[in-house]
Amino acid sequence: MSAKKVLGQYFTKKDLWLKPQVEAFIVNSKCSIAYDPFAGNGDMLETIKGIGEIKQTVGLDIDPKLSWRLNDSLQAIPALENAIIITNPPYLAKYSAKRKQIHHELEYYYQKSGFVDIYQLALFNTLQSAKYVVAIIPETFVNSRFSYMNRLSQITVLEENPFEDTENPVCVVCFDGKIKNYDQIKIYKNDKYICTLDDLERHRLKPRFSARITFNTPEGKIALRGVDSTNTQNPISFMREDELDYDTKLVKASSRLITLIDIDSRYQPYVDDIIQESNQILKNYRNITKDLLLSPFKGNQKNGVRRRRRLDYKSARAILEMAIDRVNGNNDSCSNLVSNSGWFGVSV
Repeated sequence: MSAKKVLGQYFTKKDLWLKPQVEAFIVNSKCSIAYDPFAGNGDMLETIKGIGEIKQTVGLDIDPKLSWRLNDSLQAIPALENAIIITNPPYLAKYSAKRKQIHHELEYYYQKSGFVDIYQLALFNTLQSAKYVVAIIPETFVNSRFSYMNRLSQITVLEENPFEDTENPVCVVCFDGKIKNYDQIKIYKNDKYICTLDDLERHRLKPRFSARITFNTPEGKIALRGVDSTNTQNPISFMREDELDYDTKLVKASSRLITLIDIDSRYQPYVDDIIQESNQILKNYRNITKDLLLSPFKGNQKNGVRRRRRLDYKSARAILEMAIDRVNGNNDSCSNLVSNSGWFGVSV
């Protein structure tokens, strides 16, 4: 079994992660030591040499084949005075470990910490060791409920891939140790400021379960392509079952990307209107939130660096409920998406 697979190693080979706002954060920390407890090949430490007041770099790693002092940083990270942690910790979700049949080798960490991904434990440990932390972690963090979100200074979603050996969607998180409200935490896409974390949370979709809506059912008349294709002509969208370019017999209870949806019989005569309204609401939602509340999906679209996205079924349900309300003449549930269409000042 390779160390890369077991340890969740992805080595950073490009400096695409060092956006101007991230560099400014490092400079403003005024730390003299750059410290990477998951140092790997040392690429991140090499990238930031000479930035700000950094005079020294220190690395640790668990892999004996590397040149760093050995330390299991998933257990604990020794603190260093006046150090900023700059790292790309290991990523491996519990369900992925089971699928790859390496769960038994990592079970100790999952059980001890209660986290569902190794990167969450790694991030937790860095925050116990240092006030200032810069980390490249899975972009799914944006939609997580990590316990130290209120210590964030900024999140930068990277649509460009900083790795040579994986297309995992990632973001750069910067923590400064100061407890703050979400309206003080900034979110960027690449090098562009988008909004605050509070802005984002206010637009998170939540279903009301106001109508019977059943996913992954053969009886469904509404189809959902729940993930962007690499082809920009085939984005996430709702459609009639017979318009779906997919063998619907393959839809099963565990399907998460393509599904058939059944709705309450009283709304069946209005399926076409509901589909049309759902797609319009989805379009507005994606524009307003700049896609940041949709789950990141591996790889980018062919038209450039724009990240492929996936619509989870909880959000899809909320959109369908709003569409049904619109068809019934009740626009109140959609007012937040309509009235705030100019909420962000940056176009995607």
